[in-house]
Amino acid sequence: MKIHTFICHVLQKMQEELGEDIKVSIQDVTKNNGVVFTGLTFTQKNVNISPTVYLEDFYEKYREGTAMEDIIKEIREIYEKSKLDQDIDMEFFTEYEKAKGRIVYKLIHYDKNRELLKNIPHREYLDLAIVYYYLVDMKEFANATILIHNKHLDYWKVDESELYRLATENTPKLLKMHFCGMMDVLKELTEEDFWLEDKEKTENGDNRVFMEAHSEKDATGMYVLSNVSRLYGASAILYEDVLEYCYERLGGNFFILPSSVHEVILVPDEGQITREKLSQMVREVNATQVDEQEQLSDFVYYYNAENGGIVRL
Repeated sequence: MKIHTFICHVLQKMQEELGEDIKVSIQDVTKNNGVVFTGLTFTQKNVNISPTVYLEDFYEKYREGTAMEDIIKEIREIYEKSKLDQDIDMEFFTEYEKAKGRIVYKLIHYDKNRELLKNIPHREYLDLAIVYYYLVDMKEFANATILIHNKHLDYWKVDESELYRLATENTPKLLKMHFCGMMDVLKELTEEDFWLEDKEKTENGDNRVFMEAHSEKDATGMYVLSNVSRLYGASAILYEDVLEYCYERLGGNFFILPSSVHEVILVPDEGQITREKLSQMVREVNATQVDEQEQLSDFVYYYNAENGGIVRL
């Protein structure tokens, strides 16, 4: 069964199961890097939030031998867990004074998202784009985000520079920087209470929390920079003083490998590895290990303390 036939069959079965009170429709959703997913959207009368269940993974399960009735049952269970019984008051986002405290930024690839960038506020950074989203603060929508579009700026009557100012202030506070060794990432998965909080005073007197591993030097010679939620953590390279902080911890200049939109890998420049080898590593990892929608860039970057900034190699 081809995927189009599969999707139509699932749509028909779900509509039969849910009846006329729930409208089930097919919706294509464009994600990062132009990746398009097809999902079933469930629209309920008098409810303004419509959950969507993407079907690509279910199609792969079907091809691997999972029975259609089991797939329908699983999709139904996902919908039942995610559906709402009443409207959600969207004033937290539609009213600018309420929304501005949770406007943050992330990094995406510029060229791969040219079509998307036509409709959203952004600014160029290296071969990347800084874009803005609203970080939802509601338990029922854990880790939910709302990408900010040009139409939202028109509604709020603000411009991109105002978003950048807010996001520069909000992002390090709401999504604090997380720095650790590569080996410590593995330990974090298996050991409780592994991380220490190291509070350092900034010049303006505010406390910023840097999460650090116990070990001083990582055996792999690689370090991970992200944020504490692991949500679009590659943007931590934009935080004030973070690169200087990493320079001090690593004892010198360093390469920056764009592991994904959620983190970057830092490699101290000790003269033992070439930029060509690192570039090849990034390309190979992107091609074989990182989902296309999670990819940030195929290029390697370099931090040099003398000029205080990042360059693309």
